[in-house]
Amino acid sequence: MATLIRSRWTSSFEGMSRHDRQGCEYDAYLPDPLTGWELALPADLAADLSDAEAAIRRLNATGTSHVSLEGLARFLLRAESVASSKIEGLEAGPRRLLDAEVVLAQGGDAADRIAAEVLANVAAMEAAVELGSSADTITLDDLLGIHRTLMERSSMPHIGGVVRTMQNWIGGSSYNPCSAAFVPPPPDTLDALLDDLLAYVNGDDHPALVQAAIAHAQFETIHPFADGNGRTGRALIHVVLRRRGLAERFVPPISLVLATWASDYIAGLTTFRHIGAPASPERSAGAGTWLRTFATAAHRSCADAESYAGRIQALNARWRAQLGRVRANSAVELLLDLLPGVPVITVDSAARLIGRSEMRTGEAINRLEAAGVLRQRNIGRQRYRVFEAADVVDLFTGLERALASPAGNTATAAPTRRVPRRASSADNA
Repeated sequence: MATLIRSRWTSSFEGMSRHDRQGCEYDAYLPDPLTGWELALPADLAADLSDAEAAIRRLNATGTSHVSLEGLARFLLRAESVASSKIEGLEAGPRRLLDAEVVLAQGGDAADRIAAEVLANVAAMEAAVELGSSADTITLDDLLGIHRTLMERSSMPHIGGVVRTMQNWIGGSSYNPCSAAFVPPPPDTLDALLDDLLAYVNGDDHPALVQAAIAHAQFETIHPFADGNGRTGRALIHVVLRRRGLAERFVPPISLVLATWASDYIAGLTTFRHIGAPASPERSAGAGTWLRTFATAAHRSCADAESYAGRIQALNARWRAQLGRVRANSAVELLLDLLPGVPVITVDSAARLIGRSEMRTGEAINRLEAAGVLRQRNIGRQRYRVFEAADVVDLFTGLERALASPAGNTATAAPTRRVPRRASSADNA
């Protein structure tokens, strides 16, 4: 039965204020297991979830009418990763990310540490999507690997892939859980909870979209890591959607929407955490509130993805008009298809991506630059020479701005304190 576990907090830190050194009683939340849950949903919510699944299927069935499947897939994955980082307070504009990505790809050290950490989230999301595509069974090692990739470029890479052994909490003081908004389960309960979560993820008790939403909410409730729980938990959504075959080609950028609906997002996760018997109507009702938010976000994310696809198709048509005749399967055509997902390239990176020699790729880049599709820039202390499709960067920025103020919702993220790593983390839900 989902319950609260009363515990006593005794501070062990020196040099803090009297208030921060105080001890207290606090309640850690222990959720019900997921496996075997007979979730009861009202008909209207079931219809909303079905409509959202249909939207994801339509998005993934789309392709032949769009110019570049690979470019669209890369863009959506990047957009999802950037938004997931933004929820946690890690924000870097598209050009900052692209510049840092080039420096890192060239073996340099990116001075922009926030951009580097966001790029690690892109890599973690890529790993999650690949995992969902290739693995028959998702294991704890798989989940730890995603987290390890996420934390690789953070200030604390040593905690990557390590399940916490201390109590953590969200909100309140940085030094004790006395005034916390939420206290996750005690560390000695995590093994059983993670085993249950993975058993649920590997099953098919619920429809794919419901499974992804419930798995995410349970992961955020367990909060198994010292940091990076929110980003890892949102990557888990795409593990499920890809594994169940619902998002075979394109990642719907659900985090882009959740990032702008912060109050609804947090409220949904909060109501998911019921107190009572596992088969109680209250448990299903609490989950229903979260599922409504998630279904709406998924549906909205598909609409925005389709809008981007239409815009990039129009942009590609304009590029071709600027270029004149483009030979099929030439390096120029391959680059046109690549640029929506990789709008900043070097000659060697582009050559690797399109499978052509550096000489042929360089000639194609020169032609694209002459036509105004690309422009040359120098970035980093080493002055790396890169070529940027500024039109794509502008499209990305425009989509971010559009999603920043969705109609009828002006929610902003609630501030969250980050707890010193010796004690806990207050990673956003």
